[in-house]
Amino acid sequence: MNTHQLELPALNSSDPLGFLAALGILELVDAALDQAVRLSWRGLAAPAVLHTEQPLSLNQLAELLAGFLPTEPAKEPLPAAPGILGLPRDTNLGAPNDALRMPVEQAHRLLRDFAAAERLADDPRARWFAALVNQFCVAPAKKAKDQQQKQQGVTAAPSPVPTQGPTWYTESTPLFAASGQMTLANNWVKAAEQCRRDGAHVGAALTGWIRVPDYTGANLDYRSTGDAATTGDGKPSQQGVPGATWLALHAFAVFRLTGDAMTSATTAWDSSGPLPALIWPVWTSPLSRTAVSALLEHPLVRADDLARLDESLTNLGLVGICSAHRTKLSNSYGPFEPGQVVWP
Repeated sequence: MNTHQLELPALNSSDPLGFLAALGILELVDAALDQAVRLSWRGLAAPAVLHTEQPLSLNQLAELLAGFLPTEPAKEPLPAAPGILGLPRDTNLGAPNDALRMPVEQAHRLLRDFAAAERLADDPRARWFAALVNQFCVAPAKKAKDQQQKQQGVTAAPSPVPTQGPTWYTESTPLFAASGQMTLANNWVKAAEQCRRDGAHVGAALTGWIRVPDYTGANLDYRSTGDAATTGDGKPSQQGVPGATWLALHAFAVFRLTGDAMTSATTAWDSSGPLPALIWPVWTSPLSRTAVSALLEHPLVRADDLARLDESLTNLGLVGICSAHRTKLSNSYGPFEPGQVVWP
């Protein structure tokens, strides 16, 4: 039974980055401690609380979390599930630039291998792989012939030899919005490198965030955009939070991916509006990682008319539901907008 509570003052229940970082902490601490670990919130717009069987201070928690930092982020960004983020990218013409967007046949094969390892040795990679590689949503490669012609600046005559059908590639989790040349792996690398460069970042994620100039923040935090009005020198600059971002990336393992072949989604994702949104519940009773996943998947959390469901939502143990839409950049989605309370 959990008897000790540790409040995490920097992680706010109505903030998308704070919510995800708290779930990332639950994921890592649950894997590290041989005891029941649970998470709750003090309330709406209130801090996260970690529940453990043994006493744990903020410094001890920071040390425990820092133990998951990779020693060489560029070689292995995710020690909790080694080998997944280090997979080589498919190099065929027209292939996506992200290695996690791989040919669907390769994804099926890898998941079978990881699942077999999980059955034999409790290997965690199958769950991580299924949370980062969405096999329910696929897209064809760009036409390799057209891409080659564009690079050469010529128009070739049609080939008399029939071409094979397109290679279909998986999508990644929609919790990550890639812009420019961003990939999920290189964002994990950058966050881990910042945390290794300055050991204060992991502890600061729990107590008071440290923003770093020119760090993008993996498109999880609207404040990381750092427009000219918010910077000290009056110039636009990225100002991400490495510690909270690194923890939030680990939250992805808690979300189950879904999709309809054309649109990538998770069980806490709403793509019905002009811009997709993350929708999450806020609860005050201590919940395990499994219980949190079940709550994220509950259909009432994403119901259309929440006002009619006051009693049902209260019976679920909720004190609120929050939402954060994606922003829109010129050619891609951007960071989450500020969190909004949508119930009550």
